Parts: sequence; structure tokens; C-alpha cells
Amino acid sequence: MVEQQYQHQATAFCMNTRMIMDILCTILRRLLSPSHLDALGQHGIFLGASEDHDANDVPAAGRNPMEAECAMPLSIAALSLTDILIESSYQYNDAALPNRIVHGDVKAGFGIAEEDAARVCALIVGAISSCAERGSIGVTSPNDGRAAVLSCALTRMLAFSKEASYCIISQNSTPSNILDIYANAIAHLFGLSTVPVFDNQKRYSDAHEAKGGAIALSARSGLSSLFGHLKSIEHQDSVSKVFCSNIFTLDALSTAVARLVNLITCDDNDVTNLLQQIALFEGGVQVLAKSRVTTKLRSFATAYAHEERQFLLSNMGTGVAHQLKPPSLLNGHLSLLNALLSSPLVSSDRVALAVDAYQLLKVYCGTFERLLLSYPSNNDLTTKFIEALYLTYTSLTNESGGSNELGNALWPVDETLLTLESNVLRIACRLSAFPFPSHILPPLPLELINVEKIHTSQMRNITINLGNESTWWDNIPDSAKNSMTLPTPPTGSFDLQRFASDQNGTDFTPWTERKYQYAISSAKCLETSTSFLIKRVHFVTQRDVSTFCIDAVAIAKGVCRCSDASRAIEDRLNVLSRPETDITKMLDSSHVDKSRREYPLSHALKFEREYLLQLGSCLGQCAEKLVCLAIQDARRMAAIRLQSPSGISKSEWAYFVGAMAPALDHTEMENKGVGCAFGDEIAEGSIHMARALRQELEKMKAL
Repeated sequence: MVEQQYQHQATAFCMNTRMIMDILCTILRRLLSPSHLDALGQHGIFLGASEDHDANDVPAAGRNPMEAECAMPLSIAALSLTDILIESSYQYNDAALPNRIVHGDVKAGFGIAEEDAARVCALIVGAISSCAERGSIGVTSPNDGRAAVLSCALTRMLAFSKEASYCIISQNSTPSNILDIYANAIAHLFGLSTVPVFDNQKRYSDAHEAKGGAIALSARSGLSSLFGHLKSIEHQDSVSKVFCSNIFTLDALSTAVARLVNLITCDDNDVTNLLQQIALFEGGVQVLAKSRVTTKLRSFATAYAHEERQFLLSNMGTGVAHQLKPPSLLNGHLSLLNALLSSPLVSSDRVALAVDAYQLLKVYCGTFERLLLSYPSNNDLTTKFIEALYLTYTSLTNESGGSNELGNALWPVDETLLTLESNVLRIACRLSAFPFPSHILPPLPLELINVEKIHTSQMRNITINLGNESTWWDNIPDSAKNSMTLPTPPTGSFDLQRFASDQNGTDFTPWTERKYQYAISSAKCLETSTSFLIKRVHFVTQRDVSTFCIDAVAIAKGVCRCSDASRAIEDRLNVLSRPETDITKMLDSSHVDKSRREYPLSHALKFEREYLLQLGSCLGQCAEKLVCLAIQDARRMAAIRLQSPSGISKSEWAYFVGAMAPALDHTEMENKGVGCAFGDEIAEGSIHMARALRQELEKMKAL
């Protein structure tokens, strides 16, 4: 009986979806120019909506160009119907899902079939392309607003297609003249997108300029969605790959991209989003390179650095350097730079781009230093900056081959460069030592603590406070403490009751969803920082530095903290996955204050599981990469020792061995690997790495 009810609901929603589809396709056909109407009709684009339409069935009025005054309301109706169609499809999915579960099939289904989604997209693109036939690129046309509305409809349809894993352009069903219509529509949207888009409406001089900005924003949205879709299917569809290669050869696109690049130095925060999508393609990167995109990025950086320097030297800048906020455009600029550095490029172009990036990042050295001092404020921006450094060093390491003049850029000792590198090392040590607040961290190995104490005691004129030091957790805003309360995460294999009493004290603040987000963000920043430091070893080797480029105690602390936490989180996830586990006992063991709970326990546990999966996996990778960093630096120093036995003091070797050996003993990584290593190969990799570090330590002892 219940199954029949679900079938009836699913059938009703399917009929409703089909009716909406018919109306939408009818409206979109009315928005097509005669030539587009014929081209799409020849290939059966109209079939499937009412199953009996073709190009010749369209009334004569439909073959005449529609006036802009009439086309705009129809375009708005098409956008509304697109939203209704997608919502109707979701309702069908909800109604049909119980029936699929009854039959053992839980795969999501949608009321819109793949061919219907492709048909609607083709009609929307055809309608956009039809706007181009009635206007000139660079000249304002009444059809521009209509194209912008249709671009929004295309964005919505492509977002749905991405969720449903649909392929809109297929090598089996997309003829060349349809691809020409896509190309024409893309060129038209590019022409509309070159108007500046400002966050502040006051930046526009008049209503006409503001309207142009709104149209440009909509056009960019459609282009970004379309390029994102094409990139997602590139590996499985040769047509989309060829199409993207050809599209960037159009003169109209080259001209438009050059105009977009010029907007980098304006207050246009949105333009970099589209440029990032362009950078995904080989042809797109070449167009961006011809438009001198890195020159524009550096031009803005230089102008900002000069203005910043003048401000700090003035009376107004006295004592307020720590209050300076990073430029609002920096986030988008770094995202674009990282997209360029990750893009498909030939070796020579990649090295040239990396050297440009290196020069650009040096300009922002002071800004980066302030980002670290205020961490975790702007934590995403900090991670992007470190990622840019990592990608730059990776490109120069992999492509320069050691003899290229450009590849030698990072080898000489440069004060600004050393400042950048030391800042990354500093943030890596801070984050690895405190992946969680200090009051819930397990104790470090006693041998490791003693090594640190002995080392600091040997300093005559320098005093270091090894007591209750402040951590970056002390800088998180109060808003992070007021989000949804969640179970306190496990941080190590020790008695949780050890700090349960602390949680009941007056200084205890409960663990929240926002704190989980900070912990995950800092773990990602640590992983990126460690990856950069591993790449840095290559250039330190070329500089002939005869000292360790890392602090062994700091790295050993990070290995212990990250390994302990990842393994404890893995144990917790195993408990959460047991269906027979008593949820009430699980709540008690997690120390959630029941009086503060605002959500059902099952809701909290669902969020906890999702956050633990992300955090545990990331911390496990951090532990492995910290071990890799120690290996790389140990091997570099061993090579120097062979060349110059008297060049390295025995105390340095003893300090390194004394710190890293207790970390390996404590974590047992040589036998157990890291926690949350989902997959045998990943677990084996961390075990082999730990054993390799042990071998290096044994070699050091023998020296």
C-alpha cells in the first residue's frame, strides 16, 4: 500500500515536470532567431518536450525576430520556469526515493532526464546566441539584459546537471553547427562580461553603469558555470576538449580576455573568478599569458605595497601596523595565481610563470607577515599565500632542472625570500604544536621535553618560557564559541577523564562546530606549509647551508600531536560506525553539556562524524609529511657531512636525533602508520617513511 502511494506521487511529479518542460521549451523556442531555430530543429533539439515538434511546426510568428520589449518578459519567465523545473525534479526524487529503497536501489534519480537537461541548455544557449545576432560587441543593446537573464538560467541548469552528473555536450549527440551556436553564445557573454563589477554600488557613476555591472556579473556566472562543466567532462569527452581548444582561438575572446585582465587593477573583486575558470584550459592559459596577466597582478601588488609603505611611515601609521587589513582584492588575486601555477603549461612557460609569481609574492612579504601574526584571522587567505609559495617552488624544482637561469632564482640568499620561508616555518611549528587547545592535548614524550629543556638551558643570555604559553587558539573570535555544541574531539590515546574535570571548571568553554572548522582549516594550512618546506629543502641544498633548516623539537612535537590525534580520531570513527553502540553512553563519553544542546543528538553525531573524517585524514597526512620533511633535511645534512666531516657540530646531530627518536617511539608509526589512513597503500606509505627516518637516525648515531 505504501509502495503504491509512493509510485502515485512519483508519477504525479513526473507529469508535472513534463508539463513545465513543455512550457519552458516553447518559450525558449520563441526566443530563438530564425537561423538558430532552423539549426536546432534540424537535429531534433525540440523533440522530447511535446514529442511532436520540429522546426517546421513552429508558427510563422516564431520565425520572425522578437522585439526586445517582448523578449525580456519571456526571458524572465524562462528563468522562473527553470527554477520551478529543477525544484519539481527534486520533489520527484524525494517521492521516488522510498520506492527505490524498497527495491534495493538507492541511487538518486531526477525527474529531468539527461537528454532533457541537454535540450534545455541547448535552447538557452541558442537564445543567448540569438541576442548576439541583433547587436554588436562592445555596443550597448536592448538584448543585453535579456542575455544576462538567460545566462542566469543557464547557470541554474548547469548546476543541476553537475549534481546529477549529466553531460550536456556529448560527442555522440552534439553536431558541429550546435557547437558553433555554443561558441557564438560564449563570445557574446564574454563581450558583456568586460564591464567592471563593484561590490559597493556607490562606485558606479550612474544607474546605466550599475546596470552594465549587473549584466556583466550575470554573464560571468554563465561563463564560469559552462567552463566548469566542460572541464569536468573533458577527460571523458573528446568533443568538449576540442571545443575548448578552438574556442580560445577566437579573436573576440582574446579581445574580451585582455579587457578582463585590465580589470585586475580595478576594484573588481569578481573578475578573477572567471579568469580562474579560463586558466583551467591550456588554450585559456595561453590567452591569459598573452594578455600579460601576471604583469597586471604585480602592478597592483606594487601599487599597494607603495601605498602601504607610505602609510606606515606617516604619523597615521604609527603603531597601527598590526591593524592593517590585507587588500580586498588579494584573495582573488592569489586564487588566480594558484590556478595559473596549477594549469597545463609547457616547461619553459611554467618556469617563467613561477619566476613572475616569486617576484609577486616577495612584494607581499610584509602583508604575509601580518597575516601570520593575526592568525587565525584570514586563515583561508594565509593558506592560499602559502599554497602560492608551494606551487612556485614546485614549478621551479620540477621544471628548471638545476641549470636553467630562471631556476636559479631561489638559490641565492635573499633577505625577503628568507623572511617568507622563515614565516612559513614559524606558522608550521605553531600549528603542529597546537592542533587543538592546550588543555585537551595529551602529554608529549618525557624524553622529547627533556631534550628541549637541555637545549634551552645551554643558552646563556636567552630565556625561553616553556610554561603555559599562549597559542593561536587564544585568538579565535568569540563567535566561534557560540555555534552548535558538539562532542569534544579525541586528541590522543590517553584517559579522557584527565581533562573531563577541567571541562567542568569555570574556565572551560565547550567544543563547537565553529571550533571544528578552525581545527580543519589550521590542519590544511599545516599540510600546505609542510609541503612547501619539503620543496624548500631542494633550494636550501643549493645554497650550501651547513645547518638544519628545521627545528627538530618543533617538528617532533608536530609528529606526536598529529599522529596521536589522527589515531584517536580513527578509534572514535570506528565507535561511531557501530550500529549497536548506545548513543546515550556515547554522549556521556564525549562530555557534551546536555544543558547546552540545542539540536537532537543524532544531528550532532552526524556533524561530528563528517568533521572527524576531514580532520583525522588531514592530521594523518600532516604527521606523514612532517616525517618526510625530517628525512629530507637529515639526508641533506648527511650529504654535507660526507663532503666536509668537520663542517657540522656533533651537538646538532645529537639535538636532531634526541628529538626525533622519542617521537618515533611514542607514535609507533613504524609499525602502525598514521591514523585515518583509509587504504592499505596510504598506511604502508607512512610506515615505510617512518622506518626510513629511523634508518637516518641510526646512521647519525654511528657518525
